[in-house]
Amino acid sequence: MTLDERFYLLLHKKIMDKKGSAKRRAKKYYKDRYQKTGIIPGPLLLAEKGIMEGRKCSGRPRSLTASVQKRFVEMVKDSCDHGSHGFIFITRKARTIKNYHHWLEVEFKRLISLSALRRCVKRENLQPYLKKPDFEEDLQEKYCFTPEPVFDLIQMDGCVFRYFKIKNDKGNWQKPNVIEFYDTGSRYMFVLDAYFSESSINSVDLFRQFLLSTPFPHKKIRIRPDNAKGFLNLKRAFNALNMGHSVPGGFYMKPDFARIHAAKEKAHLESSHRSLHNFEIRIIKTFEDRIIKTEPGYLFAHGKKDKITVTFLDITLADLKNSGLIEAYRHEHNSTKHYFSENGKASSWIPDQKLGDYFKEEVDTLSFSAQEVKEFVKYGFKKTTATVSKKKTIRYNNQDYYVTVGADLFSHHKSTPVHISQYHDKLFIFEQEPNGILLGEALAQKPYEKPTKPSGGEPEPSELEQIISFLEQHSMVVTRPTLIEYHHKGLSLVMAKNVFQLNQNRYIAFIKKIRQPEKRVGEAVFNAFLLDCGNHLRRVHIAPYASHVRKII
Repeated sequence: MTLDERFYLLLHKKIMDKKGSAKRRAKKYYKDRYQKTGIIPGPLLLAEKGIMEGRKCSGRPRSLTASVQKRFVEMVKDSCDHGSHGFIFITRKARTIKNYHHWLEVEFKRLISLSALRRCVKRENLQPYLKKPDFEEDLQEKYCFTPEPVFDLIQMDGCVFRYFKIKNDKGNWQKPNVIEFYDTGSRYMFVLDAYFSESSINSVDLFRQFLLSTPFPHKKIRIRPDNAKGFLNLKRAFNALNMGHSVPGGFYMKPDFARIHAAKEKAHLESSHRSLHNFEIRIIKTFEDRIIKTEPGYLFAHGKKDKITVTFLDITLADLKNSGLIEAYRHEHNSTKHYFSENGKASSWIPDQKLGDYFKEEVDTLSFSAQEVKEFVKYGFKKTTATVSKKKTIRYNNQDYYVTVGADLFSHHKSTPVHISQYHDKLFIFEQEPNGILLGEALAQKPYEKPTKPSGGEPEPSELEQIISFLEQHSMVVTRPTLIEYHHKGLSLVMAKNVFQLNQNRYIAFIKKIRQPEKRVGEAVFNAFLLDCGNHLRRVHIAPYASHVRKII
């Protein structure tokens, strides 16, 4: 890749999430700097590593202080409420950001960024207050669905079954959920799978299935999940996918989450749930010999309470998945003619055929392999806040963790706030932002004694974990912090195996000679192994910058 090609690729990654004038100004700024100096600007090199917050990296403060932001939110909320005394009531037509901008500058006696206020409106979801009608009897404008081109908008949502319950992992009765990805333009259902909740790990698991289910055109694809808490974590996975595969003028997956209590933003998917509820009866019929009992239940819709019968089936979620019924329903939906309404006119088509016709015209596509999407498993676990210290350690649950992957992304001068997910004896480290990508991994000082059962796929072990496993298989008692030091100095799995094979006979003789408890012997052999590794590293030492240049070339 030439220097120009690398510059334009990094520029695309830096500005792909910006809009309007902010995107144009950033593009011009970086192009001018590159043409003037012939060097790729530092913020673009940070973007290559997944660090997008240039303001934070440079140490500059936020455009809006906390006090200005708080006052702005108060002004907007109070100005649309007749009964509020915090600010004067402003009619809907006059609730413009420029007006609030003027009042804030007068009140705080300093210049305030208008663009920052616009970003604050989006971040704090203030549009409903700015557009709130003056009087409750004001009629809302009629909503009319306009057609979407194929692969322009992908919707994602979950649906809880109504008419039957099965046994969950704890042996209790529960109604299963199904989650699906659905193309608005063709009404094609890409994937459909059953779970017991709309959790982060389940949504990430289905997202991986979606990436493997179809080729993707080289264009901007809006993806609209429901605003459920478990789906919001997908912002990180979308960002990571774009960082790895988006190119200028090509593939880009744009997050376009549905707003809270805005069912019309995914009405096409909601309407398909009616057919899904009808399909439940076929599931009950298939497993009629496993019916345990029936009980009365209730449906609540449009302020009404309807009494129904709920059937209890003595099956597990695995039984339901392995039956092939869910996949049969998806195939039936895609291969059957449906009638739709767009722009007030009724039309009909078969989703399978409409998507197929689109791909006949779309020659250039992008497909993902199982290996490429396996990394997304790490995004599904529960996250909590933590801090990476200057010494590249994390203190969590009364245990020290040492950063083993991505240590160069954290500062040597001050601690770094991050989000972490725990998995067995290691932590996955993420950027603090809601769409922050995976930065690295940290390993516990001591092995985890009570491993939990993985769900939704198991992450691949890091190179350091593979080294530890290899050494423990050969009766060594590993001191993790010391081994992590050697790993940072350049010790790889291949190198560890070579060092062990070269000195294996000496280790065996050493074990026979020592008359000590097994643990002491394992520690002694491990220390001897580290000495050999140190000698090997000194002989083949490569400067870090030289190694980095070689990788780029």
